Amino acid sequence: MDLASPALLWLLAGLGALIVELLTGSYVLLAMALAAAITAGAAWLGLGLVGQLGVLALSCGVLVPLAIRQLRRRQRSRPFGVAGTGGGLGQRFVLVQRDFDGAPCIKLDGDLFRARREGDEAAEVALRPGDEVTLLRFEGTQAIVRPTGKGA
Repeated sequence: MDLASPALLWLLAGLGALIVELLTGSYVLLAMALAAAITAGAAWLGLGLVGQLGVLALSCGVLVPLAIRQLRRRQRSRPFGVAGTGGGLGQRFVLVQRDFDGAPCIKLDGDLFRARREGDEAAEVALRPGDEVTLLRFEGTQAIVRPTGKGA
């Protein structure tokens, strides 16, 4: 195989797309790299330039929509953030104490959110670490909760 063979050029193009795919993480360039590899196989079998471009178009036409569908499925299954998606609403939590100011907080997916009792601003003092609460909603980064223990 000489250095100017079409099969080698298609393989190099696929390798370049694969390297860029490693930097982006979207399956589209992976599909295009696979399409370039399929086209390299067609070039190795002796197809002319028009045939190679046809194989590339056909394989991209099949593989890229599959990659986009996989990408959309991955994005749908992993929402970003907790508070903005309504994660944990209605769940029960045990309040923990924040290290630097001692504020009562709930821990949701590894993040601490300052807890505030629903309604009364002054009632925040009544919430203590160790109390069991139910998460009602988020207001900004504060978790609005209702005590579910004996004192509710």
